[in-house]
Amino acid sequence: MIIAVDCGRSHVKVMTEKKTFSFPSKISTWRKRNFRQELEGDIELIYNDRCWFIGKLAEREGEFTRQAMQDTKVVDETLLLTLAAIHLAEGAGRIQLIMGLPIQNYNEGERVALRKLLEGMHEVSINGEMRKFQIERVYITIEGGSAFFTSPRMGLVRIVDVGAKTTNYATFKDKVFIDRDSGTLPIGWETVSESNVEEMANHIAGTVSKKWQAKDMVMLIGGVASKVEPHLQEHFPYAFTLDDPQMANVRGFFEVGRAMVKCNSK
Repeated sequence: MIIAVDCGRSHVKVMTEKKTFSFPSKISTWRKRNFRQELEGDIELIYNDRCWFIGKLAEREGEFTRQAMQDTKVVDETLLLTLAAIHLAEGAGRIQLIMGLPIQNYNEGERVALRKLLEGMHEVSINGEMRKFQIERVYITIEGGSAFFTSPRMGLVRIVDVGAKTTNYATFKDKVFIDRDSGTLPIGWETVSESNVEEMANHIAGTVSKKWQAKDMVMLIGGVASKVEPHLQEHFPYAFTLDDPQMANVRGFFEVGRAMVKCNSK
């Protein structure tokens, strides 16, 4: 079974052949509630004999609710959120998992560490339902750039992916990734002290304009893409928001992963 998981700092996005969904990237330790409300989307997870609230339940009832904002994604939060995603996707048996890393973190050390964190046999219970599965292999691609493969095209294509912690920018020329004109900015819509979309767009444009030109076509993805669009269009008139921009990365992960799995099986 192929499952793509975009373990974002704000939301976890998930895609399989049969379903696509998301939930907040929030975690807290479990606590006993005097009055329980079973609401749609609540996730009580048990893994390795420890209990957790995940997503909306963590936001609503957690005492020490947290989200991963570390520079690396090789952290316990990534493991727990990914296991929750696989369980909710009805994962069973052998899983081929596709994940992403920020462009600046796409190095051998980070990829090896992420695979070590995730690969292997897991037993996970959510809301009383136990699932056992093996993450047989983790395929890793780049955040932001992978969205290109949801609607690949010839010519020069730029991508801006404004995330909660970082902003990835990527370039493709005739369907080939151009690393020289791609990278990651250490700024996101949850890491600024004051939410100012216009200033964020100006900051992004000021950085990428060192190599990009105003006439370039720029695809915008991420949860705040539509808010950034009018301000970025002042610098790049041909900038546009991709359909369902928050799910663009995970759709790209799935397409890239499906090709990787097919190639690996030959």
